[in-house]
Amino acid sequence: MLQRRHLPAALASAGIPPLFALAQGTGGTGPATPEMGHGRMLPRDCVLICVRSHAMCLETARYCTEQTSGHMGPGHIALLQDCAEMCQLTANSPLRRSPRHAVVCNACAELCETCAKDCEAFPDDTQMKRCAAVCRDCAGSCRDMARSPI
Repeated sequence: MLQRRHLPAALASAGIPPLFALAQGTGGTGPATPEMGHGRMLPRDCVLICVRSHAMCLETARYCTEQTSGHMGPGHIALLQDCAEMCQLTANSPLRRSPRHAVVCNACAELCETCAKDCEAFPDDTQMKRCAAVCRDCAGSCRDMARSPI
């Protein structure tokens, strides 16, 4: 299994940009998300989208802890952290060709949808809107990947 400390090097060797670039959507030359519904989801695309969501959720959880208004409570931060962990697990699944990748992908899609809905409860917050969009992309990608063989 790919360990967290080895993730940056493994991604770099596969030509995948740094996590902070993925979270900001600046990590590639093409679109942030592959065209959904145009053929089957490729494992590499799903990995990229999951890593992007992982990074965005961690960044947003940190952002939430820095807010002084107190409108983002511990339950929201815990959901962001759970979503980040699930996205990391899901990114690892196709990398190791897991025979249970569909189960993992479906769980990730459900958690990402929940996280996106929770983030949308803050419509005037740009960071939360960005996080919701990235989580929705990840949920769609994971649903597509769950239907695709590895």
